[in-house]
Amino acid sequence: MRRLLIVVLVAALGWFAYWFIVAQTARSGYESWFDARRAEGWQADYSELQLRGFPNRIDTTFENIQLADPETGFAWDAPFFQVFALSYKPNHLIAVWPNRQTLSSPLQKLTINSEDMKASVVFAPNTNLGLRRANFATEALNITSDKRWTITADSLRLAIVQDETQDTSYQFALQGQGVAPPASLRNELLPATMSALDLDATVTFDREWDLRALEQRRPQPTAIKLRNAKAQWGPMLFQAVGDMTTNESGVLDGELTLRAKEWQAMVEMARDSRQIDPLVIDGAEQLLRLFSSLSGPGEDIDLTLSFKNGRTYAGLLPLGSAPVIFLR
Repeated sequence: MRRLLIVVLVAALGWFAYWFIVAQTARSGYESWFDARRAEGWQADYSELQLRGFPNRIDTTFENIQLADPETGFAWDAPFFQVFALSYKPNHLIAVWPNRQTLSSPLQKLTINSEDMKASVVFAPNTNLGLRRANFATEALNITSDKRWTITADSLRLAIVQDETQDTSYQFALQGQGVAPPASLRNELLPATMSALDLDATVTFDREWDLRALEQRRPQPTAIKLRNAKAQWGPMLFQAVGDMTTNESGVLDGELTLRAKEWQAMVEMARDSRQIDPLVIDGAEQLLRLFSSLSGPGEDIDLTLSFKNGRTYAGLLPLGSAPVIFLR
């Protein structure tokens, strides 16, 4: 009996030592990352870093966290941010956001309110922490801009899965339920919420998504296979499918098929909202009218755009420069 007790005590002490080492390693890693960002000119602050969860978890809480990247102009701050992990599986993390946080860019500041915003993320078990898969979910989402618009959603789901044979390729799936566009765009003929907001796509990048995406630059898309992008609000429908690549400058090459119904109502709502430059709306309306005329009889849009040699074509008709995709 005494020997068994000694074995149990030794095992318990050994596990405590293991948990303590893992926890201190995690703390050191977090502190080093924040120090490195400050050395690069970032604002990277928190008021307190807590680690708990003994014996089987490493639960990390950052209090009053603030991050700001001077190169891109993006900034995020929140009263807390939590990262949970099993002590014996530290590359599988659960991230938890507060019910209120702010996200700023050079264009505007967003206040984000939500319930139960969290993500499950699995990284490669190495120092670069390459992204393997992630699932993000939130309820009762409310995004309010200092530009005086608000978008709400009953729920939002996003899944990202790395391709097993090509580590720079990821499949994206997005689904929104009960998404309500800004009130300035609504009228009495439209329902309060959209009936569909879906995305199914595979995107290949010039390198894997890992820590370097935060520390250096964002990976840039090199190929986009858009199986379905759909948004429907009452009678208004926008849908796109396509298969495209990009060159070193981000210029698209390939084909994109567009469908749009009741697009005139979309334009008028955008104009009535007074949230978008009238010149931008006029240009978009002219382009959509051109698309409609090229689609055949009726007002709906149903055509395929081709991107070749830096130009955009509808059939043989040149429309202008091809779009450029660049992630800041």
